[in-house]
Amino acid sequence: MKVSYLSMSPYDGAAPGIEIWPAPSRYCDPEIASDSLQRSIAMAAHADAIGFDWVSVSEHHYAPYIMTPNPVVMAAAISQVVKRAKIALLGPLLPLSNPIRVAEEVAMLDSLSGGRVIVLFLRGTPNEQKTFSTVGDTRGMTQEGIDLIRKAWTHTSPFAWTGKHYQFDVVSVWPRPRQEPHPPLYGSGNSDESISFAAERRMGIAFSFAPPEMTKRWIDLYRLEAARFGWTPTPEHIIYRGITYAAETDAQAGAEMAEFFGQKAAESAQFQSETLGGPPIVSLVSQPYFVGSAKTIIERFATLRDQGIGIVDMVFGVGTPEKKIAVMDRIARDVLPTVQAWPLNGI
Repeated sequence: MKVSYLSMSPYDGAAPGIEIWPAPSRYCDPEIASDSLQRSIAMAAHADAIGFDWVSVSEHHYAPYIMTPNPVVMAAAISQVVKRAKIALLGPLLPLSNPIRVAEEVAMLDSLSGGRVIVLFLRGTPNEQKTFSTVGDTRGMTQEGIDLIRKAWTHTSPFAWTGKHYQFDVVSVWPRPRQEPHPPLYGSGNSDESISFAAERRMGIAFSFAPPEMTKRWIDLYRLEAARFGWTPTPEHIIYRGITYAAETDAQAGAEMAEFFGQKAAESAQFQSETLGGPPIVSLVSQPYFVGSAKTIIERFATLRDQGIGIVDMVFGVGTPEKKIAVMDRIARDVLPTVQAWPLNGI
């Protein structure tokens, strides 16, 4: 299997939690924000040095827990210090952006990184779509945007595009991506329709925080749909993202996680009383998955491997920056040698 480190780029100061969106910007100290981003870049370089296969970034808005409203900007900075690992955009939110602009930026990033970019294009959660007051058929915008970007990367003559959601008189992207025909592409695996769309285009799929019984059903459907379109996915076509916290024992990991989230809940209650904010975010996390001793975490990996998942994106969001590095180091020392030795077929 391959293992990815999610570069969350959180704000390392006192700020509202995930339950409050949008987070009022008065809580953002510019100096702390700048230091936090620099620390995140250093942690991405550390993940590369200790053996993670990918370093990933994602897109979020109006919130302190992931300060990457444009993931390509962060990925470009990371690409200059991460010298070995792949750079995974997981992912740009297409309904919030001009898809040709995204095609240009990602192609430029692929060139800057020497051809190490991987891309998961997403629709975004309902609160993210409120960022720019996006309305309408956001699933249709995402799917048409993917088709448009693929053509922009592979068509070597200027062309026009007249679609349901996007119209362009002329498209001719420079630079072209370093990878031929383009960086590996993934789509959402969180609905039957999205799975069918990805399978038809021979794209990979990705899940976040879902329980294994749910991912198994989706993976079975993905394989059936891929067969219908005449191909067979490999494990490297399937990504799973899960929250990670490792300790010496399962009991210690559980206790420290409970303490952390209890403290966060108290802080969130305080911020909630200080600000009206917007509606709370509906959490997509049912149960943190990679929590426990190294033995337990390896067993969790094995469950995913047996389902056909080949890429795991690990979320290190618990504790201080120093605690996160310590957990990363424990995973690199006690988990990666085992799971990275499990064989994969290439994408």
